Amino acid sequence: MMKSLTGFLERRLSALVLGLMVIQPALDVFSYFLEQQVGSNTISTLLRFFLLAAVALLGFAVSKKKKWYFVFYGVAFLFWMVHMLNCFRIGYTSLYTDAANYLRIINFPIFTLSLITFFQQGRDVRKSIYLGFAIDLGEVLLFTALPWALGMPVYTYRDLYVGVLGWFSTPSAQSAVVTLLVPMGLLWALRTEKYPVFAVTAVLGFGLMFLTGTKFTFYSIFIVAGAYLFLFVLQWKKRYIAYGATLLVLLAAVVLFRDQSPMAVREHMTAYSQGEYTRLVEESLKNSGVDESEIEDLQEGEEELEEEQEEDYLPPEVHLENKRRALLGVYTDREVYGPFFASFHERFGAYRVMDAYGYTVDTSVLSDTRVRKSMFADLVWEEKDFFTKLFGFEYADMITPEEIYDLENDFPAIFFFCGYVGFALYLLFFAYFGFILLRAFWWKLKDAAGERPKGRPVLWHLQVFWDGLRRYLTLEMGAVGMTFLLAAIAAQISGNVLRRPNVTVYFAAAAACIYFLTVEQPKRQRGELPSQTERF
Repeated sequence: MMKSLTGFLERRLSALVLGLMVIQPALDVFSYFLEQQVGSNTISTLLRFFLLAAVALLGFAVSKKKKWYFVFYGVAFLFWMVHMLNCFRIGYTSLYTDAANYLRIINFPIFTLSLITFFQQGRDVRKSIYLGFAIDLGEVLLFTALPWALGMPVYTYRDLYVGVLGWFSTPSAQSAVVTLLVPMGLLWALRTEKYPVFAVTAVLGFGLMFLTGTKFTFYSIFIVAGAYLFLFVLQWKKRYIAYGATLLVLLAAVVLFRDQSPMAVREHMTAYSQGEYTRLVEESLKNSGVDESEIEDLQEGEEELEEEQEEDYLPPEVHLENKRRALLGVYTDREVYGPFFASFHERFGAYRVMDAYGYTVDTSVLSDTRVRKSMFADLVWEEKDFFTKLFGFEYADMITPEEIYDLENDFPAIFFFCGYVGFALYLLFFAYFGFILLRAFWWKLKDAAGERPKGRPVLWHLQVFWDGLRRYLTLEMGAVGMTFLLAAIAAQISGNVLRRPNVTVYFAAAAACIYFLTVEQPKRQRGELPSQTERF
């Protein structure tokens, strides 16, 4: 009975994977309308957790290497138990929110492990994943255009009325989704070998990245287009001339209209806002009653200040008191940054907040929400004992009655919530993919070296390197690799990737494809595994 059920599931893995992919944008839209109409997306969140559990169980059920599941889930469970017990030791605030946060953190390895299993046990899974990326790009384009066509525009930066978003709740997460879909959508278009399909996909994909309005989507246009241009040169074919020319024209258009882009418009608005805050900061400093020379020192920064102190020395305690008096209004007054730091002052005290910020008056730093969340996390971290730093603190530590200071940037967030041990384990998972990528490249270099006759050492090594690179960096590997790399970059500088299931699915799909191309496929080619005929 169990074997027949497993066989039934294996035969339908490609369809199930395609379903997993294409349902993602629809779930995002469902979540958006729940928030708009009900004020909570709890139902869609529960659906995503149910989907995660279903994928995990399916992966375990069809796997022929269940020991890896026992190892992974054993380590994940053991770590959670130690983390949880430590949180009880120091005083748990909310086990529920902490458990939910932990499940979001381990989304990526769970999805990746299961998708790797689907590659191993199913047929045409690769085709389903690539087709899923293309369909999802179409869905995102549709759900972005519809609200604007219906006269109900949704902006990336809603308070500024800047950027084109659509029916999606989290701008930073959606900008990552768009950026990850485009390179894989272009790969699918290339596989059709129809230039109009590629041209339309490129125009719509890069157009959406341009209009979204975040720095990440805007500058990723150059990364994706530049990577494909390099791949076209590396894997030279005559038809790539038209494809490359299309990308060059689009890049030229992006450069030409940069100043009209939503990203540039927002930058101008930010610069104007910071100029206003700079004026308010200067007024606050003048009204502080502190000597003008001290104010100038604060505005110039610590390096100039240290040089001047050698000539006109002030005792450290006097200098510190002067700085605090000068900056108290900047950090606490309603007219300046008081509303920004109200929760900070209540939680840590004004002087500690000033110290954490290095007594800066730089408005680009004081106004930055990401910096503010990072500072909050640093201050919470300082309060914890060594054992807590080993296994992380709970999610509720980042919540105040007025605001949630959960970090947007994923890797720092994982570090704080999982501590030294958990963060090291997480990085170890990523390191494995770095290892298999480098190992696969080395194998290609060895193959190239074995087939090329010996010649002049320098020239021979260059030729071997070029041949190995051409064998390794196919269009498929290039597209999958840049998707994986862009996801990792987004997790660090943009955030809302590794703890957002709607983004994590694409990251995990890219990781599973890397595993297939660097581990499974070579084994099948060498006859170490039974080959599977793929309609690709």
